[in-house]
This record gives sequence, structure tokens and C-alpha cells, in this order.
Amino acid sequence: MKKRNSQELSVYALRGADVDRDGQTLLSALPLQTQNSDMNLKERLSRLLEHINSQLGEDGLHRIAVAIYEPEGGRLKTYAAAGQGQQPLGLYEIEIAKVPSLSEVARTGKPRVIDEYQQHPSTQEHTRKIRQAGFRSALIMPLNFEHQFYGFVFFNSFAPGYFNRPLMEQFAPYADICRLLAVTSIRKTRVLRGAAQTAIMFGRARDDETGDHLQRMASYSRLIARNLADKYELSDEYVEMLYQFAPVHDVGKVAVPDSILLKPGRLDPDEFAQMREHVTRGVAMIISIAEQLDLEGDRRADMMRSIVAYHHERMDGSGYPAGMVGDQIPLEGRIVAVADVFDALTSKRVYKPMWSFQEAADLLRSEANAGKLCPDCVDAFLVAEQQINAIRETYGNL
Repeated sequence: MKKRNSQELSVYALRGADVDRDGQTLLSALPLQTQNSDMNLKERLSRLLEHINSQLGEDGLHRIAVAIYEPEGGRLKTYAAAGQGQQPLGLYEIEIAKVPSLSEVARTGKPRVIDEYQQHPSTQEHTRKIRQAGFRSALIMPLNFEHQFYGFVFFNSFAPGYFNRPLMEQFAPYADICRLLAVTSIRKTRVLRGAAQTAIMFGRARDDETGDHLQRMASYSRLIARNLADKYELSDEYVEMLYQFAPVHDVGKVAVPDSILLKPGRLDPDEFAQMREHVTRGVAMIISIAEQLDLEGDRRADMMRSIVAYHHERMDGSGYPAGMVGDQIPLEGRIVAVADVFDALTSKRVYKPMWSFQEAADLLRSEANAGKLCPDCVDAFLVAEQQINAIRETYGNL
């Protein structure tokens, strides 16, 4: 494989400062369809791919994909991909330390070019699937913003040596735009989560819901969503947003009095009515946070609000606060409801002992059969007992 020196790669060494300073100028050069704020990242990348090929005067770029870096655990996760044909990777993750070539790109901040995948020696699953999909060459760029590493953007072509051609000098601004779109999407998700979790920190000192509980909620919700992805056509981006936002489901509890939140016995009707108000108070908090961050109407803020608003709804209409029925309840609300019930049952609280996995599983199935919990979500969860127990062991619940 041909090695490239720093001079040869200069066209690809896109400067983060330029992206940061000129981001709005770059975005303003895109077609209006790509600037549509209602689009998810996959849709934006798809429109951008079409635009790049039209501007370069040929159909040579065939895939754009984004993988995000999760500092907790040092893992890379697929996030969004657009291109021709079925995407070869979805809901895939791997420890970055197990991929030395990507670790080097992350460390140095320098892009990497692969001229011919068929001659690439890697035996990693992701490389094998890329080869099997027919891709021949690649440009891999790190996603950096304000000295923070967010992941990678991958450009692929069915043509060998595509990213070593003179016309690719015209490609640099579009690569910057891809980076900007990806980093903006990731940062918005994390900023929203961070703002809501700041509020939760105040409540965490008052009740027994620890950081481990929040991580279990995130992990259980992601597990359910991954197992439902084929049936419900869920994107990697949807699964990641759910993972990020599930822990804020009970953010409104910071407004519940200690005398109710920490009561060791059963709540009386008046106390239970006050406890139920944590949902509407939580929704108001999320709306306020979104307004402060200028994210009203953003689909991320909408998902976070949906999780907070609907995780106590039940399929038969017996839940609260709206008494929604069946598919009226957004999927994210149904998913988090199952994760929340399971974690409540299998956690020791001031008012109850810890249940075993089997006891909790039996109740979840009973609630699904009774029309309370979503049967699809319950089935998708309980089929993964081994993974559930691994999550419980990792985050202090086993």
C-alpha cells in the first residue's frame, strides 16, 4: 500500500480552526434541503453526498459514515451513514484500542487514505464488511472540536485510489462540512444531556438513585432499542440519542419534597398525586432547557421531552399523565418504561427489597400480557438475559 507523506496529505489535513470559524459560511453553501433542521444526520449526509458528486462532476463518492467515540469505555460506535445500497455496518461498536490505525488517526489528528481495501491486511469485522460491500478506497478523518475528540468521518468509493486524484483538491471544503455537521449533531445531544443531568445532580444527593442507576437506565434502553432496530427501522442515531437521554427520565423528581421522595412506606393518595407531578415538572424543565439552549423544536430536545413525558404511560391507557393508549405512546416512552420498571424492581429501595432477575422478568411478562407494558419492548429486553446481568454487574446491581 502506498505511504503518503505529510505534504501529499495536506489537501486532506483540514484545519479545525477553519471549520470552527467559518462553519456557518460553509453550511450556507449547501443546498437548502441539506440545511433543513428537521433532518437527522443520515438524511443530511445523504443530501450532501449527492451535492458533492454533482459539484465534482462525477459519481465517485459512494458512502459517508460517522462513528462516535464514547470516552466511558473507550469505544467507537456507528452513528450515521449514507450512501448507495445497503449500509455494511449498523449498530456496531468496538474498543478503539483494538484498532491501531484509527487510534493513530485520533492521536495525531492526521487523516488516513486507503487506496485499495482488497489489499488491506486488517481482519477486523468492520473492514471485512466494507470489503464485502464492494468499497475499494477510503478517506478517514478525525472529528475534533476545541481540542476534544468526537470520533471519525469515513468517505468510501467503489473505485480504487479515488482519494488520490487531483480533483480531490476540490473535495476539502465538503469534507470540512461533513465534519461540521457531525460534530454539531453530537455536541447538541451531549449539551442537552449535560444540562439535564446537572439538574439531576441536585436530586441525586437527596434520594437513592445513584449514578449507577442512571447508567443502567441508559444501557437497558439501548439494549431494547438495538433488539428492536430491524422491526422498527431504528437508526444508529436514534439508538444513541435514546442511550444519552434515557437517564433524564425522572429529572422532575428534583421538585418532589424529600418527605415523599424518601418515604420508606407506601405513599398515601395525596402523596402519590404529588409524586406523579414529577412528570409535568420534568417536561417543563426540558422545555426550559431547550429554550435556553436555543433548541426549541430540535428533534433531540423533542426526544428528551418525549422520554420524560411518556415513560409512565401504559399501553391500556391506565398510565399518567395523559392516559395515552397503545401506539399513541412514542416508542422511546415505551422502551424507557420497561427499562425503568425492571431497574426499580431489581434495585433495593428504602421501601422495598431487591428482586431477582426471574421475579422481575415474570412481572414484566405479566404486565405485557395484561396490556400495560409494550410486548415488543419486553420481549426485546428479556431475550438478552446475559447482557442484562452484565450491565447489572458492571453498574452495581448484582
